[in-house]
Amino acid sequence: MKLGMATPDKSESLRSSRFWRYAAIVVGLVLLATVLSLATYIALTAARAAEDALHPPRKPVDRAPSDVGIEEYADVTFTTSDGVALVGWYVPPENGVVIILAHGYSGNRLMLLTEAQILVEQGYGVLLFDFRGHGESDDALVTLGDHEQRDLGAAIAFVAAQPGVDKIGALGFSMGAATLAQVAAHDERLSAVVIEAAFPSLAEEVRYRSRVFGPLSQIPSLWKVRRLGVDVDGVRPIDDLCAISPRPVLLIYGELDADVPPGAPQAMFDAACDPADLWIVVGAAHGNYIEIAPGDYPERLLAFFDMWLLNAR
Repeated sequence: MKLGMATPDKSESLRSSRFWRYAAIVVGLVLLATVLSLATYIALTAARAAEDALHPPRKPVDRAPSDVGIEEYADVTFTTSDGVALVGWYVPPENGVVIILAHGYSGNRLMLLTEAQILVEQGYGVLLFDFRGHGESDDALVTLGDHEQRDLGAAIAFVAAQPGVDKIGALGFSMGAATLAQVAAHDERLSAVVIEAAFPSLAEEVRYRSRVFGPLSQIPSLWKVRRLGVDVDGVRPIDDLCAISPRPVLLIYGELDADVPPGAPQAMFDAACDPADLWIVVGAAHGNYIEIAPGDYPERLLAFFDMWLLNAR
């Protein structure tokens, strides 16, 4: 055997070593490409879902107040400061007090028809209306508590212009509650408010709703909502609660509500200033309060408005 020449075993070993080194590189590149493709797919899907969320499908307004025994009501239309026509029902008050009812995301005014029935039976007037992009109101971008503040402002102006109205209160659910907290902080025409299942901040809510893949889905969701013109960082109901004081606030949440971030009820209550109260409805989820507490809910709702809008005169 001549010196310097590789033996067949060593040559084979070198070829095998190179093969496995190249194979590892190829596998690594394939895995990297797969991960990048998957991450891109997740990001695009999350962004698309966020965009779709700002254009929710409309649910039909296929019932009327007369279906729950409210006979004296009027079909009304009023326009926001940015030209969006909103449709609703108005029931004039017997006691001089009107409660504005602000529904939640992807619903319409029917969502709070039972609450309207409870109030009207006790002599309160009510305004039920559809937010922009919902029900029978004009089509517009749904902004989860941003532009909807113009809708609620138009609703307050409409009620304030009606004859026989001495005081105005409001009840909002979910998106409507987040909107209500922000508007009530600056509009003293609202004398008492009930805020049900409101998220503390829109950015936190978007992160919570898109949390399935962590930052991979959360960052694109927030980016898309911002890009479409929503002031995500400006919608912070938790920062507005204290400014409602000295007007009263009743916060209502379901014990099993999985649609708001964990800890939201207590955080919102801690942010509110007196007079404020928090009711956690045991066994309730996101808004089925009447179903779970058919006796307590009407009693607490009426006691709150009676105390602050009737007895406080």
